[in-house]
Amino acid sequence: MRFTLYLVLLLCAACAMQPPAQEMSDARSAMKTAQQLPGNTSKSDHYLQSAEEALDEAAEAMRAEEYDKARNKALEARRNAQEAARIKQQIK
Repeated sequence: MRFTLYLVLLLCAACAMQPPAQEMSDARSAMKTAQQLPGNTSKSDHYLQSAEEALDEAAEAMRAEEYDKARNKALEARRNAQEAARIKQQIK
């Protein structure tokens, strides 16, 4: 039983140590989509700026092999980019 628990914990730790490549890709894609949409407003610009900053921080965390931080920042960047896109689409 202890061995099984140890094995499960080890596998979970290994998953957490993987670079968040998919999250980074998703964030970049969301940024590109939001940037290409017409209808800039101060609010959408704010979200885009926040997304860019979070993506930069995610990239820095990746270089430092801080994968949990990189994942969280990439997810934050994606959320902010999606919000910017949503705001821009409402203006149409």
